[in-house]
Amino acid sequence: MLLRLRRGGSWRIPAARWSGTRTGLRSADRAAFQEAGITGRVSSEPLGLYVAPRLQPCGSRKAVEVTVHGLQVWGTLASWPNDVKVMRRWMLPDEAAVSVEDTGLRDLLASLVSGTALVQPELPSGSRPFAVGNASVSGLASSATTARFAPC
Repeated sequence: MLLRLRRGGSWRIPAARWSGTRTGLRSADRAAFQEAGITGRVSSEPLGLYVAPRLQPCGSRKAVEVTVHGLQVWGTLASWPNDVKVMRRWMLPDEAAVSVEDTGLRDLLASLVSGTALVQPELPSGSRPFAVGNASVSGLASSATTARFAPC
C-alpha cells in the first residue's frame, strides 16, 4: 500500500516517528491505522533499511536511517483519521518500486521484487541521524524516522 497527499506529492509508505512512549512496532501499527486506514499485524523482522533525507523544523536536512517492516493486513477502513488528506493505493511490489520517488525506498522495493539482498546503507560522510530508533511504518512496509525534534 502506498499513500499520496490528495493535493499532489509523491507516493510513499505510511510513516511513524519513534516515540519514547511507544515501541517502534506499536508506532508503526498506529501509523497504518491513522495514515492509511488499515489494520493488521506489523512484522517484528524488518524487510530492510535505507537512508533518506529528512527536513528538520529549522529547514535543514539530515540523513536518517529508515527501517522498513511488513504488515499482515487484516482489514481496510472506509473512513480513517487522515482519509481527507491522503489517497491510498494497493500496488504490486514491482509497480510500487517504480512509483516511489525516494531512491532508497525504490531500491529497497526493487530488491524485494528481485529477491536480491539490499546492501546495508551507510550514512553520508559527516552526517548522522538526529534520531535513531525502531520507529516503523506500516502498509507494504514501515519506516523509522525521527524521534523528537533536534536542535539545528
